[in-house]
Amino acid sequence: MSPTPSPVTSPPEAASSRRYDLDWIRVAAFFLLIVYHVGVFYEPDSDWHTSSPRAIEGIEMAMSLSSPWRLALLFLIAGFATRFMTARLSPGLRGAGALARSRTGRLFVPLVFGMLVIVPPQTWFQVAQYTPHLVEPWPQFYALYLSGEHQWDITTPTWNHLWFVAYLWVYSLVLAGLLAVTGDGLPRLGRWLDRTMSGAALLIVPVLYLGLARQLYPVFDRTHALVDDWYLHSVYLPLFLFGFLIARSERIRLALIANRWAALGLALTAWLAWWTYLLTWTGLPGDIQIWTPVAENPPSWLRIAMRWTYAAIQWGAIAAILGFGARHLNFDRPALRYLTVAVFPLYILHQTITVVAGHYLPRLELPLGLEAALLVAITFGGAFAGYELVRRIPPLRPFFGLRFRPRPANRPPRAP
Repeated sequence: MSPTPSPVTSPPEAASSRRYDLDWIRVAAFFLLIVYHVGVFYEPDSDWHTSSPRAIEGIEMAMSLSSPWRLALLFLIAGFATRFMTARLSPGLRGAGALARSRTGRLFVPLVFGMLVIVPPQTWFQVAQYTPHLVEPWPQFYALYLSGEHQWDITTPTWNHLWFVAYLWVYSLVLAGLLAVTGDGLPRLGRWLDRTMSGAALLIVPVLYLGLARQLYPVFDRTHALVDDWYLHSVYLPLFLFGFLIARSERIRLALIANRWAALGLALTAWLAWWTYLLTWTGLPGDIQIWTPVAENPPSWLRIAMRWTYAAIQWGAIAAILGFGARHLNFDRPALRYLTVAVFPLYILHQTITVVAGHYLPRLELPLGLEAALLVAITFGGAFAGYELVRRIPPLRPFFGLRFRPRPANRPPRAP
């Protein structure tokens, strides 16, 4: 007698080939995020963990190109990766438990390690720049960081850029709970989406939902604190679950390919409208709070319309990236196999390197463009050097989301 199919996946689904295009997109999105964090260091009037004494004027315009969709895409890709991973887990309720255990090991352990080891130097340099009179020597500082009993305007221990890891871990637990409670419910929902979202609805429905979620933004600002971040949860959790549900859909993959140019046109048209609004009503580019303009208040209908416009940028860009990726990037390379494993440790390490290097580089008084390029190179070079060290020391590997022992060379890697 054949075994009962898992409510998470069916046998034909488990046998389908790996989506290399999603691996390429995930690596590129994380690399873009690393460069973005270097850009934040040079923003005028930045309140980031550290900031350059010499800002790059107009950098917000370039950074706003990816602001609406960058992290949303990463959560969607994480949903895809989680669906492919569940095909290897046990069926039924055991599969939900295996998912929770796997995500805890690959996400929660690096999160705790990062908060205790990787992030504290960022906090030290943040205090050194903004409240230097409160800086203690490192041993005393670290003790205060762990205790939370200090005068800095920072809640510690903190996770800084690792908020993404915390959210992804919690969303994975939510997914495991849904799998345990609904049984075959989620796969049936995925099959319904496969039938209904493979046409024009694939462009329209997500924009309608994201525009509705954007209406929460004036009420719930982004906090990255997990417990009160309702606007971001309304965007990232549904995208994560949506990615999980549609990851195996060949019809949706083909629909994304077919609509890639329309999606790109939608994103570019919405960007043009967004920038026109910002320059007309605020005089400032970038992802700013559109309900508190600098000059004259725009009419309420226009503010609401701009939130829907933001949603069109968000999903149009994501759909275009997925469509062009599925059309042109579904191939394997040795570099991809290396980067697919490396990118999560690189993400864990990169921001501390940026903060530390950004603290000392301005003292060299280099030309600003050379300094910024050097900061990008140091960030990537240091992160890759850290990864090369970590991957060779088995006891360190689990703290960076890696298996204790490397996967055999003839087996494809799995994303965290």
